[in-house]
Amino acid sequence: MSDRLSIQTNRANNVNPSEFRMLAQRLKEEHVQMREQLSDIRTLAAALYTLDDCSIGMCRLIELQDGILSLVEELEQHSEWEEQVLFPSLQTYLHPTMAISVSRSMHVLEQDHDLAKKVVQSYVNGVNAMSVPIDMDFVHVMASELLTACLILLKHFTLEEELVYPLIDRIMDGIEDQTG
Repeated sequence: MSDRLSIQTNRANNVNPSEFRMLAQRLKEEHVQMREQLSDIRTLAAALYTLDDCSIGMCRLIELQDGILSLVEELEQHSEWEEQVLFPSLQTYLHPTMAISVSRSMHVLEQDHDLAKKVVQSYVNGVNAMSVPIDMDFVHVMASELLTACLILLKHFTLEEELVYPLIDRIMDGIEDQTG
């Protein structure tokens, strides 16, 4: 197994070690930021269950829609960067067998991302279609949709981190051993 995770120093298209460090740092920083946004959205969505006033609920649903759409837009940009820059850079350091395995795992993770986008779209459609007066059941259903999307995205981040962070750490250790 250690052979499959070893750094491939003879690969001509390896990324500059300092550039790889910056890519790894960016990944971790963006994940922290998006996790914080998800946490805020989850907290606000969960608070919808304790509201007594439907008009406040309606306003909060709209505010939450803005928040989740902003997050999804950031996530799209992040995912595009991962696919175009980070993952190809990561794979240049991996043994070809491991690179194929990681690629397959990342494809499965993207299915979670797509599912979350569908749940967010369901939430957005519901909020956009709401008509006055709304009732608390509607507020609760919409809160549930949003919480589901948040949980799917949190699962996506967690699984991606469990897959990618150990690889990055191993590569970084190998880079430091070679340059140290």
